[in-house]
Amino acid sequence: MKKTILSGQEEQINLMIERIFEISGKILPVGSTIGMIGKVIQMRENGADELNIHKQISGVTGISLSDPRIAEIIFEIEEKPNQNTYMPFNNSQFEDLKKILDSE
Repeated sequence: MKKTILSGQEEQINLMIERIFEISGKILPVGSTIGMIGKVIQMRENGADELNIHKQISGVTGISLSDPRIAEIIFEIEEKPNQNTYMPFNNSQFEDLKKILDSE
């Protein structure tokens, strides 16, 4: 069961990376993108101001600080995973868990 949850998390991160690529309009280095995601989450947890978070994203993506796409990327990193978690009927992790439980 733990492997299914991990696979769900990996899937969610992969979707987040793909969406960031779509928003930025270019394919970014995956390692840098994953690092940026982690750094933005860490910065938010540590109470960093919005400008520093925007600078972090801009530095990796090359998007201007005033570009509204930065807000879209922040949404993908901070809000979208929560929506996927709390919308169980649109959640692949929930579906995987349901299949496991139905098979037992």
